[in-house]
Amino acid sequence: MKTRPTVTKSLLIACLLSVVTYSVAMAKDNIAIKFGVLPALQALPLFVAESRGLFSKHGVDVELILFNTTAEKDIALVSGSLQGCFADLVTPMILRGNGRDIVVVAKTYDTRFDRRMFAVLAKPGSETRSFKELDGKPVAISSNSVVDLVNEKLHVNDGVSKDTINTIESKNIGLRFQMLMTGQIEAAALPEPLVTVAISKGARLLGDDSGLGESQTVLVFTREFIKNNEELSRRFLAAVEEANNLINENPDSVRDIMVEQVRLPESLKSQYPVPKFPRLAPPDRDALNSVLSWLKQRKVIHSEIEYEQAVNEQLLP
Repeated sequence: MKTRPTVTKSLLIACLLSVVTYSVAMAKDNIAIKFGVLPALQALPLFVAESRGLFSKHGVDVELILFNTTAEKDIALVSGSLQGCFADLVTPMILRGNGRDIVVVAKTYDTRFDRRMFAVLAKPGSETRSFKELDGKPVAISSNSVVDLVNEKLHVNDGVSKDTINTIESKNIGLRFQMLMTGQIEAAALPEPLVTVAISKGARLLGDDSGLGESQTVLVFTREFIKNNEELSRRFLAAVEEANNLINENPDSVRDIMVEQVRLPESLKSQYPVPKFPRLAPPDRDALNSVLSWLKQRKVIHSEIEYEQAVNEQLLP
């Protein structure tokens, strides 16, 4: 007779513990992921996943936080205001090299011989036709960034010595574009779709990153977030993968999202091609190692970073 209350109490405690455990699990699943993005073409799957309800479909609460510059986005990530962000290969490695424990979880886009992300252009009316002909004239860039890397590689591939490459700092892409088009600078490194706009208005293409492996865009999370929310991270990537498929299967259905979020100029809204996106994959090992080597040569980072430290391939759908 005395054992029945004990059994009842044990069952009650077990039930309460189950409820608490379930509630904690549900609370963890309901975490709102604050994810930093830029108004970039390569971020289109993220905008589509949000607009078309794909994050919700996969059970993820995501708030995309739009930034105008990479620097602003990275500051927010470092400060803890974001759990993750859209990025190129360069900035996450700078953050890792300076003690920030962030991890690349997927490559979303890269350049092939038929598509570019960045290009270096001479101002409208310029007689300059090659990097050699720049003859030391400065190219407007954002230093220690992917456009800096692209600019250097394009110069070197054209036979220009690294020691003779001249640049001028301009982190704001819109200002860089305006300075080029008004002839205030001789040349500038720009992303698409501004490259297409600039060429249509008379700027001269000197070279682009078609085929350069280092031009990749990636998704990153903090290691702490992944550790505490591994399943949520998987669902996030599954939603992005579904957005990739939606874009590739019916590109015209997302043109309105591209026009709004990428801020296409009026002249390109109806005709600029919606890019195709590859399956989510790990970043290329050789490309990542090339970026790390370049950053070490520049003395931007000093510590050794192994691929396995910087990349988590286990979350991909």
